[in-house]
Amino acid sequence: MLAAATQRAGSDRYFAGNVIPFAAQDQFQEAQTLAHLAAKAAIKSRRADLPVGLSIAIADEVALPGGEARRDAKRAAAYDHWLRLAVADDFIGVQNYERIVHGPDGEVIPEGEVSGMGTVIEPGSLAGAVRYAFETAGVPVLVSEHGLQSDDDTQRAAFIPAALDALAAERAAGVPVLGYCHWTLMDNFEWIFGYGPKPGLFSVERATFERTAKPSAGVYAEYVRRA
Repeated sequence: MLAAATQRAGSDRYFAGNVIPFAAQDQFQEAQTLAHLAAKAAIKSRRADLPVGLSIAIADEVALPGGEARRDAKRAAAYDHWLRLAVADDFIGVQNYERIVHGPDGEVIPEGEVSGMGTVIEPGSLAGAVRYAFETAGVPVLVSEHGLQSDDDTQRAAFIPAALDALAAERAAGVPVLGYCHWTLMDNFEWIFGYGPKPGLFSVERATFERTAKPSAGVYAEYVRRA
């Protein structure tokens, strides 16, 4: 696919933006940084009142005793450049789906139910990622993506209120959370995995596009009504 796109684009290289080869990370970081700064300047020149920020995917990186250096190295490599860039923005967007636990000898896989992504379900991961983003960037946080990929909707129905309760506790403690965007409303075409994953609050019949609310949709709606 990428080879065909390269040829059609008349370029010597073509990458999918969400799957960047390690050797090209620095080039992508530089280009995306310049693009963000240019886009922000353009927006502010026309509408200085519009809030502008960037959004990044952040796992909740947790360290066991002795694992702090590994956790901090991961944060420095994956997140810190973007969080420092966001210091001059109006907000930072946080996409979170998992917690990663670092031990002294590497990643530690905790026990627990596993999601469709193959990671242990941890409702507190969102609150941890949001806290870290705010502590580092110092600007308000918008949860731009969060949810649970699972064919078992009972997992999602339990996960949503637990995660939002933990997020509310962070907000009550002083973390400025601007809003929350659940991913996703409907079962969708999920990047390279196609229609296999089922992350939606609504199921979709592909032949007719009929949409049916899952129980988790009602759980989320009720939580919003009570919030």
